[in-house]
Amino acid sequence: MSRTLKQIYAEAISERNRRLELSEHSNDSKMSVMNGIAWMVAAMIYTFESILDVFAVDVSETLSSRINGTPRYYANALLGYQQGDELVIREDGLAFGYASEDPSKRIVTQVSYTESTDDTNVDSKLILKVATGSKGALRQIGAAELAQITAYVNRIKFAGTRIEVISRPGDVLIPRLTVYWDGAVPESELYDALEERLNEYVMGIDFDAGVYVSQVWEALRSVEHVRDVWADTSAEPRQGVFLASYDNDGHLQPAQYVERMIHTSSGYVRQSTGEGDEAELPTFRQALKLVIDKDALPTLDR
Repeated sequence: MSRTLKQIYAEAISERNRRLELSEHSNDSKMSVMNGIAWMVAAMIYTFESILDVFAVDVSETLSSRINGTPRYYANALLGYQQGDELVIREDGLAFGYASEDPSKRIVTQVSYTESTDDTNVDSKLILKVATGSKGALRQIGAAELAQITAYVNRIKFAGTRIEVISRPGDVLIPRLTVYWDGAVPESELYDALEERLNEYVMGIDFDAGVYVSQVWEALRSVEHVRDVWADTSAEPRQGVFLASYDNDGHLQPAQYVERMIHTSSGYVRQSTGEGDEAELPTFRQALKLVIDKDALPTLDR
């Protein structure tokens, strides 16, 4: 880590004062010629050290991303997967690659990885979670495409490496909450604003990031005319923030109440479609309950 400009300047002055041949030029004024030269040299040294720091970080990140067999290596390999293209051995003979790069054939847009262990196997298993589509509109990769991606990973992986590639439908976010508002706009207009704000929140979540209850509440509170947000745990059905996830077989699991934070099964969240297995899961509009805050209503004095 580079030294500060002040540290370099102080060391330069200290070293200069140690030189007997320069002692007669000692001057405490920062405007003196000698001190001005020392400051200029210190600034040049500081700039050089800062450049070296940036260079070291760049080199470290480049080496980290290119180390074969690491989780990041497989994640980068999945992002570079080209549907329909055959792998060929590179000219150097050290790895597989494609004859030509074609970004239009890359269907994997999001990847995250975790390592898991169990009592049966001593070695850990690398779980790669993938999705396609753009941020805020992510979706599951089909079974046929996923089989091809798995075959691709099995071909490039190192011997003895246990890898599982999964892609699931998005976790369904259910904000079953009571929203108090001032009654200044029609309910339909407020519902539109609340739904839009929740969709913005969903779009802002990074892939495979945690879902925080406080962030859902903050998103709703930020809507104009909203006075408060509350979860009535004694209501029926119980209020709060819930998340419904799919398992490896594509079966929808019961909605899970979120105490503070929860990690998604698929890597991303979305609103209920209200169809098929999700017919019983409410959409954002259906989950929210609007109540006019009487304390927010204006009063008239005689």
